[in-house]
Amino acid sequence: MQTEHLFELTYIILERKIVTAAEMAKHFGVSIRTIYRWVDALNLAGVPVVTTKGKGGGIQLAEKYTLDKAILTEDEKQEILSSVQALQTLSVGAGSTASLGAISKLKAITSANADWIKVDFATWNPEQNEIKETFKNLKWAILNRRQVSFEYFSGSSENSLRHVDPWKIIFRGQAWYLYSFCKTRNAPRYFKLSRIRNFQILKDEISVEEKDFPEEENKGDYGGDRITNFMQLKVRVADSEVYRILDEYKVESIEETDDKTKILTLDVPDIYWIKSWILSFGSSMQVLEPEKLRLEINAEIKKMHKGMEQRGL
Repeated sequence: MQTEHLFELTYIILERKIVTAAEMAKHFGVSIRTIYRWVDALNLAGVPVVTTKGKGGGIQLAEKYTLDKAILTEDEKQEILSSVQALQTLSVGAGSTASLGAISKLKAITSANADWIKVDFATWNPEQNEIKETFKNLKWAILNRRQVSFEYFSGSSENSLRHVDPWKIIFRGQAWYLYSFCKTRNAPRYFKLSRIRNFQILKDEISVEEKDFPEEENKGDYGGDRITNFMQLKVRVADSEVYRILDEYKVESIEETDDKTKILTLDVPDIYWIKSWILSFGSSMQVLEPEKLRLEINAEIKKMHKGMEQRGL
């Protein structure tokens, strides 16, 4: 017997006040006898379900009963409500009838303050119409096990057509990603939804399963390329820029200095865009270790300076 069935049955009775065993048997695809067994189980769990015979009779809950007395703990209900609110904010957008309806129902079954948290990960393009449309179509493709194709703009300046088996939509670092098996690369890959264009749902069913490629064994850079390893980075950073690093990475240590800077040690992915990230700090960051990266950054700065001189800047 699954707890979710008991929860759904309880909620249906709460919403409709009274139902018949025949209705519920048809709704859940089980026998009437099974429904009555569920009623007995609910009573044992502390949910006062009563049955009445005759015209207008059926299965109902004791008057003034609320769901916060059984089935789920208050903490569990708050966790569910917070998750639904987050998903409503991040994906389908405010105003979704389905999301707002689910939130109002969940608020109705919890006795605690249901408005203690608001999740807002809006970007500088708050409408995100393209992402919302891609999200909606990907959700359908994943639930219906259909392959998809799209044009993808990777972080390494590559523009290519991808054909994938979609497995999972992931939210990380203020962005949505698709975790999938890329048939074009013949390996699991992550794709940032904002970089997807010309999305199409194909007729073919998914042929490669996620369980054959455990996610923890296939960590990518969340941009369609593989990360082979991480490196320890030691940098001197202006006090005014420390927050940027704390926003993005786990800092192992912070050393105070006497010149309005701090020395930070952290692990960063050893991948092509890390130099661009470091250069984005301008004169506010100085690489101390590793030596190889420090020399590469210095060489890049000289190259940039030479290019500006050649253009008369």
